[in-house]
Amino acid sequence: MKRSPSISVLLSLVFLTLGITLRLWYYLDARSLFIDEANLALNISELPYHRFFQPLLYDQYAPPLFMVFSKGAVQLLGNHEWALRLWPLIGGILILFTFLRLNKKLHLATAICWFPLAMAALSPFLLRFATELKQYSTDGALALGIILLALELPPEKMKNRHYWIWAFAGALSLWLSMPVVFLLCGVGTYYFYHFIRQRNGKALFVLSLVGAVWALSFAVLYITVLKAGIDRPVLQTYHSAYFFPVQLWETGAWKQLGGIFYGLLSPALGFTVAGLIIGIGLLLWGSYRLFQQQTGFFILIVLPILACFSAAACQLFSLIPRVSLFLMPLFLMLATYGASEVWKSSGTYLRMALLGLLILEAAPFANSINQLGQTTEIENLKAVLVEIKGSSRPGPAYIDVAATPAYRYYSQWHDQKQRYQFPGAILLSWDSNLQEILERQRKESPGFWLVFSQLLSDEARDLRNRKRAIAEAKAKEKVQIEKTGAEGYWYEY
Repeated sequence: MKRSPSISVLLSLVFLTLGITLRLWYYLDARSLFIDEANLALNISELPYHRFFQPLLYDQYAPPLFMVFSKGAVQLLGNHEWALRLWPLIGGILILFTFLRLNKKLHLATAICWFPLAMAALSPFLLRFATELKQYSTDGALALGIILLALELPPEKMKNRHYWIWAFAGALSLWLSMPVVFLLCGVGTYYFYHFIRQRNGKALFVLSLVGAVWALSFAVLYITVLKAGIDRPVLQTYHSAYFFPVQLWETGAWKQLGGIFYGLLSPALGFTVAGLIIGIGLLLWGSYRLFQQQTGFFILIVLPILACFSAAACQLFSLIPRVSLFLMPLFLMLATYGASEVWKSSGTYLRMALLGLLILEAAPFANSINQLGQTTEIENLKAVLVEIKGSSRPGPAYIDVAATPAYRYYSQWHDQKQRYQFPGAILLSWDSNLQEILERQRKESPGFWLVFSQLLSDEARDLRNRKRAIAEAKAKEKVQIEKTGAEGYWYEY
């Protein structure tokens, strides 16, 4: 007789469905592009395919093949948010499906299988970046995919064609996701460890050839694309707080370290104190038990994390949470393994306590379900532009520097660009002197608009207030248009 699916299996499918539904809602809502997305969209729209294999414009970095696929989607489907965010959506959904398969490959306790699906499906952080025009969700999907491929091709069953598969997959995936280099370090060491134990000299030789192919591919990528970004001072300054601090005796080093780990762990293990304590405890226990029981798997999962931290200590990789999103599924996998090991070695009462702790850890993420039917806007510049155009107020529109990339994309490249175009739009730069500009334009028009976006921080809002004060010294504010993270104001001289 066929056994009925367990409650945990059914819960896993429920969370899988919820995760896909939420990602589709975020995707279909087509929220306004924010500044980095807009700059990447400008690269996709302005540059030919071959230019993606060189440093991008506007201080942006994205893997060349990610850009190629994104431009292909735009040319096939149209230049709009749905086409631009198609590949991140696919990456976000693949993360969920990959966890289903990894649950089986790691031989987790059936009662625990729902947990990683629930955390990955409902994490607000993972939800956002599953539908954002950046490569981060595809980084996460590829990280899990590389680990799954290694488990599907165990060392004891490697055949000649499998080495070809690894050589091709590894070399190609580097151009789709830069953090894959850390995963390949884990994969190479995983096979090396097993072949050494098997005393398989032939396999070690072929593995070294595969590693040489990976190294050559990465060297070409580094020279043509990565080096220019690493050497760029503005990016070094921006990411300096997210490099792994080495001199821990210096003032602020431990605070910086705590901030880095909170940013990396909370999106996967829970953002409450209780959730983090439970999650970190399970992660450490899972790492220890995995090392004891399946050392090869431990190497496969943990070595990429250590390699990433080493690169961050050398200021070669940023541990800013979105850039390091690919680490979060690895942390979640280790915590799940720890929970599974606790379950297997516990009696009924301890198992019930463990389930209670897992529910406590996952419960805050359930708030993500409330997002269904609600707007997902972060910086609703589109609504501001539409209202400004519909108001027919005279005078130029001064687009603040933080709103300029999105305005340029929406007014020049979007399929509905006529909705967002202003004939008299003036794009401000970082060094624009607004006071002098308004004084010069005073005799040419009875009024003007100021348009702001990326109003997500106190610093950005303070800067907006200073510019509004400059405008109010020259004219009187008559109209306010205030949306989530974006605003427009009309002044009359």
